Amino acid sequence: MIDHGGNLATASPIGDSAPLLMALDARVHLAGPDGRRVVDLASFFTAYRQTALRPGELLTTIEIPKPLPRVVRFYKVSKRRLDDISTVAAAYALDTDNSGRVRRARFAFGGVAATPVRITSAEDGVTGALWNDAAVERIQQVLDRTLTPISDARGSKEYRLEVAKSLVEKFHWESTHDDA
Repeated sequence: MIDHGGNLATASPIGDSAPLLMALDARVHLAGPDGRRVVDLASFFTAYRQTALRPGELLTTIEIPKPLPRVVRFYKVSKRRLDDISTVAAAYALDTDNSGRVRRARFAFGGVAATPVRITSAEDGVTGALWNDAAVERIQQVLDRTLTPISDARGSKEYRLEVAKSLVEKFHWESTHDDA
């Protein structure tokens, strides 16, 4: 089977593009012998190194819907600064209303599970709430319960979990300080 789409089509759990695209609610367009179809990227990864691609299908397009979220950040943590495989990749997207309540939140990660993941329970847990320290703590509690990192040469499972939680704090700080 020939796959196109780089580390999306190969379902790399540590690929950098998947978390960012998931935080942006991307959809992938697939084409194959049975025609064309569209799949939300968040449900595209089905298991370790497996996707929703059917035999003979190709990933033809990545669609990012508009409007884009007001605040989007991507973070990559790796041993070396350049040209290294991620230990943890994280992407966050956020829209708040004028009172500081979360209208839309997306939290997506690579390197912390068998597949790139979007943590919808954390998103649901802060939607409608004020975007504050209490929201960050709720997200971190969800991460403690849902992330299942492995340990390898790039970092232990404990390290990866703590990095993911720390990046939520960094995102909160950056999203609440316009000059960041």
